[in-house]
Amino acid sequence: MSLDGILMILWYAAKPWLWLIVLLILVLVASLWLGRQRQGKAHTLLWLIAIGAGLAGMIVAPWFTHSKLSYVATWPDRLVLLVIGIGITLYCWCLLKNWLRQP
Repeated sequence: MSLDGILMILWYAAKPWLWLIVLLILVLVASLWLGRQRQGKAHTLLWLIAIGAGLAGMIVAPWFTHSKLSYVATWPDRLVLLVIGIGITLYCWCLLKNWLRQP
């Protein structure tokens, strides 16, 4: 398979979710821009919220693909679910880090 074919498959896979990707990027940029004036150390609650959101995202992720959590049986499936959880955790951390700062 050529690189063009791979990119075309990735484009068709991402196309239905493009609106959500753009919305998440806009929310992240707005949060970083509006919270840039806050100074101080990040609150420890930040990591608990981010990890909780990541775990919730791991549980909800199969629903987005019209699947079930019980179908996650092989190691690649588990690895993808773990990467989804890590990605959601990092996104939430970046989103909230400026808002949950201690002076």
